[in-house]
Amino acid sequence: MDPQHDEIFDLIARSFYGELTAEETMLLNAWKEAKKSNLTAYQDFEEIWRHSNQMALPSPIDLPGSLEITRYKAGIRNREIKWMSLIRQIAAVLVLSVIFASTYQMVVKPVTITKKEVVVFQEVRAAFGTQTRLELPDGTMVSLNSGSTLKFPTTFDNSKTRLVYLSGEGNFKVAKNAQQPFVVDINKLQVRVLGTTFNVDAYPGNTAITIALVEGKIVLQQNSNDKTADLMEMKPNQVACFRKSDNKIEWKKESDLTKYTAWTDGKIVFSNDPVNTVIQKLQNWYNVDIQLSDKKLENYRFTGTFIDEPLEQVLSMLNLTSQMEYKIIPAKKLGDNSFSKRKIILKSKTKVN
Repeated sequence: MDPQHDEIFDLIARSFYGELTAEETMLLNAWKEAKKSNLTAYQDFEEIWRHSNQMALPSPIDLPGSLEITRYKAGIRNREIKWMSLIRQIAAVLVLSVIFASTYQMVVKPVTITKKEVVVFQEVRAAFGTQTRLELPDGTMVSLNSGSTLKFPTTFDNSKTRLVYLSGEGNFKVAKNAQQPFVVDINKLQVRVLGTTFNVDAYPGNTAITIALVEGKIVLQQNSNDKTADLMEMKPNQVACFRKSDNKIEWKKESDLTKYTAWTDGKIVFSNDPVNTVIQKLQNWYNVDIQLSDKKLENYRFTGTFIDEPLEQVLSMLNLTSQMEYKIIPAKKLGDNSFSKRKIILKSKTKVN
């Protein structure tokens, strides 16, 4: 049995009260073990619950109602820019305290929870092959690229900084607030700004984090042993590359940043890019695995623009403009009824005598 969203929230909630039967405990454990993201979500809920001991559990939990109320309070307005529906485009993960608190206040009695006790976060995800735009509570506009997620508090009130967490690629137009800097946390790196426009490419599978500054000024920082150190200050039209392997930064100045920001308009732009850069962009955009079977291809560089093209058409164009050919291995159904990613094999064209 695979529990649905409403059922799993109910199981998680009652588990904190020790009210699960043996069968329900087994079902919850199976759900946590099914996916790493499930376990991470449960641990987040558990952490919030430990700081929310004044909350009580209503029955039943109005999950859809709580979701709508929380989105309204957060002031989040998402706009679809591709063919997929809003529901498929955005996966909003609400922490358990919001669900409990919102529903409890409506159907039982008011509960006073100070902002210092609980920081309520929301997570927005762009489905693969789509881009999502949203407005944060402070008025900052964010675009998320395919497969990217942004985690942020529902309010920045009473916080020294406007801290958000990015995984993937995001384009930020930050609302100015000199008294409250805006900070984007990207695991090993932080981008600190007051009000500016910049792009961050920080997909987990990439070997480096790339930051392109369109306007304003930003400071790149690194956290180590609970201390924050400034790495560099960026100016407009600078592009910084932070290598994850050795924590080193390289930067350059470019007159045209189109290839770094064109994805916000549904475009993939290559400008004399090496094949490894092409592979990374296509993998992140189309959610596929691409393997380079011939090292000769590493010397190739590509230039071109693709607008909402299917993967096969992009590969065909690369085939026509280079000595590269490809093979597509279809996705396979796995034992847990999920599907593997499609695999693309790139190799040099076979010479015909």
